[in-house]
Amino acid sequence: MTPAVRLGIVCGLASEASALGFPGLAVSGARPERADAQARELARQGAKALLSVGLAGALAPGLAPGDLLVPARVVTAEGRAFAADAGLAAALGLALDPCALLGSDTLVATVADKAALHAATGAVAVDMESHAVARAARATGLPFLALRVIADPADAAIPRAARASVRSDGKVDVVGTLLRLLARPQDLPALIALGRASAAAHARLRDLAPRLARLAATAHLSGG
Repeated sequence: MTPAVRLGIVCGLASEASALGFPGLAVSGARPERADAQARELARQGAKALLSVGLAGALAPGLAPGDLLVPARVVTAEGRAFAADAGLAAALGLALDPCALLGSDTLVATVADKAALHAATGAVAVDMESHAVARAARATGLPFLALRVIADPADAAIPRAARASVRSDGKVDVVGTLLRLLARPQDLPALIALGRASAAAHARLRDLAPRLARLAATAHLSGG
C-alpha cells in the first residue's frame, strides 16, 4: 500500500493536490457527493485516516489569506457536527483550533452570505469538502482531520466571473472564466485580488506537504 493511500486525503481542486505534491490524492472538483465517495473508496483501499486538505473561505473577520486552520469540528447548516481527531493533529505536529469549519454543499460567494452563515453557525470558515469527508470517516470508523488555508477573507466576495470556474476534474475552466470576464470586466480587480490570495494560500499548503508525507510514512498509520 502506498503512503498516499494509507493517508487518505481529499482535495477539492487539482491545484491543491499539486501543492501537496505526492501521488494518490483524491480530487473532488468541489463536489461534496464526490468527496464522500472518494473518501469511502480511500477507506476501502486501506487508508488509516481521512483528511480534507485545501483552501477555505473566511466567514469570521480577522482571518487573512494564508492563515492555517485545524478546526476542532466541522459543522453543517443543518446542525450536524463532526469532531476532528486531536491525536491525528498531534501526529502532524499541530494542535486543534477551538473553532468550527462549515461544510457547504454550495459555493458561499458574497460578503452578506458569509456574515449570515458566521452568525447562524458560529463557524469561522467554509469549504465544500470537509463535511463530506468527515461523514465518510464517521461511516467507516476512521479518524478525521481538516487542514484548511484561508483564500478569500470574510470581507471579499468571489467575483461572478469566477463562480462557475471549477471543472469536475478540479481544474479551473480558464476559457469559461475569461468569457465571463469579458461580459463582466468590472470583476477584473476582484479576480486579480482573488488570484493573489489564492497564491498565498497555495504557498501555505506547500509548507504542509512535508508534514503529511512524513506522517504517511510512519507507524502512526500502520494500524498496528
